[in-house]
Amino acid sequence: MIIHNRQLISKYNGKKGGRPKSTPFDRIELPDINLVILTPNQYGSLVEKYGYEFIKKALSILENWLAHGGKSSEKYLGKNHYAHFRSDGWVVNAVRRSD
Repeated sequence: MIIHNRQLISKYNGKKGGRPKSTPFDRIELPDINLVILTPNQYGSLVEKYGYEFIKKALSILENWLAHGGKSSEKYLGKNHYAHFRSDGWVVNAVRRSD
């Protein structure tokens, strides 16, 4: 560990000791979901907040956008997608409109 500008920095954290980096082993494996990256804790909290069927639809919408979204979705490939599931986010609103 390194102390830099009075902040503790570890090789397991991001720059300036921020959010821990996730490893490929931390992501969940779901059938038909290959591009959406969530940790098991994130997936559990989303299911608890929205319900299983809602998250299943939201994951398929986000997966489809990542696969066919073109240049607008390219910058999100390979990154964690938990922020896309905000209660006022486009993924959640798309599921609500489809019901």
